[in-house]
Amino acid sequence: MDKKQLKISTFDDALVQIKDGMVLGIGSGSTIELLVPKIAEKLERESIHITGVCTSNKTAFIAKELGMHVVDVNDVEHIDLAIDGADEVDTQLNLIKGGGGALFREKVIDAMSERFVVLVDDSKLVSYLGETFKLPVEVDKFNWLLIAKEIERTKGVSAKRRMADDVPFITDNGNYILDLKLNQDIDPYVMHEYLIHMIGVLETGYFLDVTDQVIIGTSAGVEIMNK
Repeated sequence: MDKKQLKISTFDDALVQIKDGMVLGIGSGSTIELLVPKIAEKLERESIHITGVCTSNKTAFIAKELGMHVVDVNDVEHIDLAIDGADEVDTQLNLIKGGGGALFREKVIDAMSERFVVLVDDSKLVSYLGETFKLPVEVDKFNWLLIAKEIERTKGVSAKRRMADDVPFITDNGNYILDLKLNQDIDPYVMHEYLIHMIGVLETGYFLDVTDQVIIGTSAGVEIMNK
């Protein structure tokens, strides 16, 4: 199976967890864009209703186009279940997210959720965070270059501003993304604390100690890792 089919293979185990009346956090990225129509089909087929809270403008647009009830995060006080993808998953269910640039909103919604479920194909499994994917860090436009230079000087890692079609990538919050090339010796907890206290850093792509379940699509079938 190709990666798209592996992603789709995880959907049934996620969809069964969506119940009538839930406030559902809906993530972003290629996996979730495939999942959202399946959620809409489930709602219609089973005549159930949910309130969706989306991590990106694109996901919200897709969900609304499919007739789903979507509200702003400030309109809810809790989220029952959040479903999202990830760019990397380690053996402790810690993640790197933010390949699509929605890491801040994803982290807000995932932190609000009573249960956070992640859908990936097996290529996203790593022995350490940063093994195959750079760490996204959302930063203010005003001092982005100063932040990048300070990270490189202090931590000895490459910090490059993300580009899209030869122009700087802009998040839904109007900020830049720095992509950090990590190595095996970096402690995610220490690195996150260092970055998050820098003036101009909004959030990092480390998602530590927040995941309840990872559903993994493999060529041999679906595997589930629980917290």
